Amino acid sequence: MSIIHVESEFAIIDEQQFYEKVFEKSNLKMRPEFFEIHSEFMPDSQFEAIKKRGVSTGRKRTNSQTHSEDVTWIREISTRIRTAGQDSGYFKSREPATDNNKTAREAAARAVVVRVPSGAMTSSEQVVEVEKRERVEDLMCNGMISNWIRFQNNSPVGIIRNSDGIQFFLPPNSTFHVGDVADIEQFSAIHDVLFDLVVADPPWFCRSVKRTRMYDMNEQVLERLDPSKFAAPEALLVFWVTNRRGIEEEMEKRIEKWDMEVIATWKWLKVTTQGDPVYNFENPSHKVPFENVMFAMRKGAERPSKFALPEKFVFASVPMAVHSHKPPLFDLLRHFGVEFSRPLELFARSLLPATHSVGFEPFLLQSERVFVLK
Repeated sequence: MSIIHVESEFAIIDEQQFYEKVFEKSNLKMRPEFFEIHSEFMPDSQFEAIKKRGVSTGRKRTNSQTHSEDVTWIREISTRIRTAGQDSGYFKSREPATDNNKTAREAAARAVVVRVPSGAMTSSEQVVEVEKRERVEDLMCNGMISNWIRFQNNSPVGIIRNSDGIQFFLPPNSTFHVGDVADIEQFSAIHDVLFDLVVADPPWFCRSVKRTRMYDMNEQVLERLDPSKFAAPEALLVFWVTNRRGIEEEMEKRIEKWDMEVIATWKWLKVTTQGDPVYNFENPSHKVPFENVMFAMRKGAERPSKFALPEKFVFASVPMAVHSHKPPLFDLLRHFGVEFSRPLELFARSLLPATHSVGFEPFLLQSERVFVLK
């Protein structure tokens, strides 16, 4: 279980523990260096200035977000989170930072420079089964056709390798497709399948240059999606939403257009291994240490009897150092009575068990540069 601590208003979760459970029978784990986040995020120049002179080179500016009701609430919750994590022995005691999270940043840089198939292939609705060890090119007709790749073998892990010989580890019963997220609509129609949990982390404009290779450079990709074509009537939609001003309101309008309604908005608080937020709430760069998660359901949809998703909630974790990567929420959702058997992840860059994952880099973070034998 990846839930370290949970209360009515907040929780602490651990992504490493989640994947250790996923690959328990394979004896695989995520490389721990990805999570060696021991100090706040800042440029090296600022870190060195603080280290040498004990002062920041940045000039303090007033951040309007700092005084918002949400930020005030999250800041108060963050103190309780740190206390709970320290009392349980999960968070480490504070020590002077020495390397500005260099180990984690270098691991992240290595993880994202692996060769994955191009999303420019012809899309196919054919499902190709992975036996145990396969070449990616063989599964995709030498890089010409983007099939749906499924691993349902009795083995605890599937292994594919790219043209450079780098191995990628597939979770049990996982399925992925390299291509546009809109491909899910035709796949659902042809295979007569609807998904009861849909998780999406769209390439919002302010970070898409760093994160994507082929998505549109704005939110127009969402305009092409019609959840009614691939989401079950009772499905829960989970959208990660950037902190950029106005985006949350735009997303609410889009959800309304889909004949759905927002039922909850959570915050993901990113913390160091000591439990401190990765950005100071008074940070002059206008960055905040949290991101938003919106939950939506179809209007009038029936909810299971055990469904108890809080409308407001904060969950904290030490983030993986890879830019824009989000932690899996499956354990936390199940804790609150969310029942699902056919999950789907859009804009995926990693794989989850028993989940269909779609995006231009859906298995990028499954490589041997991310996972290692225990």
